[in-house]
Amino acid sequence: MPYRVEELDSSYVQEENIVLILGRTIILKMIENKQITDLLNTEDSKKFVSIKNLCNDEIRLLIDKLMEKEVYLTAPSWLKKLMQGKDKLAQLEPILKWLGELMRDITQSEFAKVIEKKLVEESKLDEELLKREDLRADLLFRVKGEIDTKQLKNYESDLQSIAKKIKEKTGFRILEPSTLFICPSCKVVLSEKEIDSKKCLSCNKEIGEAERIPIYKVGENIKKIWYSNLWFEAHVGKLLEKLGWKTWVSVNVMGTSGVLHQIDVLAIHKAKGTVLVAECKTGKVSRNEVFNFCTKIGDIKAHMAILALINELPDPATREFVRKNPAIIRLENMKNLNEDDVLSELRTKLEIKT
Repeated sequence: MPYRVEELDSSYVQEENIVLILGRTIILKMIENKQITDLLNTEDSKKFVSIKNLCNDEIRLLIDKLMEKEVYLTAPSWLKKLMQGKDKLAQLEPILKWLGELMRDITQSEFAKVIEKKLVEESKLDEELLKREDLRADLLFRVKGEIDTKQLKNYESDLQSIAKKIKEKTGFRILEPSTLFICPSCKVVLSEKEIDSKKCLSCNKEIGEAERIPIYKVGENIKKIWYSNLWFEAHVGKLLEKLGWKTWVSVNVMGTSGVLHQIDVLAIHKAKGTVLVAECKTGKVSRNEVFNFCTKIGDIKAHMAILALINELPDPATREFVRKNPAIIRLENMKNLNEDDVLSELRTKLEIKT
């Protein structure tokens, strides 16, 4: 059927990546995030989010462990020490809390406020001091620390061991060949900016020919997807695609109120003329988040919705609230479910609700 779009005012922007979804009784305006779309459309990203049983603890915790170990490859020395002693932080927490309470009365006193104001007004940073490259270089060197090649190989060996288990369980090769560039003078890892400028900021010396250390690392696309939790949204989208739905991940959809809602997964089933939205949570879920999701469903006028959770809902009252909402399909504890069981449950519940 032919249709025509009329521009109402200058607020319409051609570059907004707008998609209009037209149905007999529904019109949706959706705005895609080009960066996210491009990221998820790379070949490695598509293969990764399509891994069978990706939500399952057995695979997900292996990937978590790999990501944590990978940080050790290029992390500054202070961060490595912090990560190695992270169990001690839990022991220190009560002491730090007690010290904070002890100091609160002193720091909030009128005397302390007057002293602070006086210091701010009278102390002036010496601009010449800020320009001293030797001081800046000394700080950077102490933050970064020298690369220990023997230790580096041990870290990489641990990575390879975990990656091998992931490959055996999923068929996906998560590590890819890479190169570390090292300053020949002070032996710190060089950034792209330093390589381009041919000058090491940690020792203020010309780099000349940087040392190269071949290593295996997690691909940048996979790291971005994992750390942002986009992997879960995209994976739920892939599950719906297997059941005949067309999906978009992490988009903004305008509700009837005129408010733009961030939607983890938007899906349509052309054969049935159905609109579905999904909320995907990898961590703890608050009651307010569940209520806000219900508001989105109503404002968008979606026919049905999925609440996909790696864990479970926070309390029985919230679970009962969701159970009584006929539009919502609840997928809890996906960390313990096999993909075939999830697909079977979705297939049954989606058929019932349509």
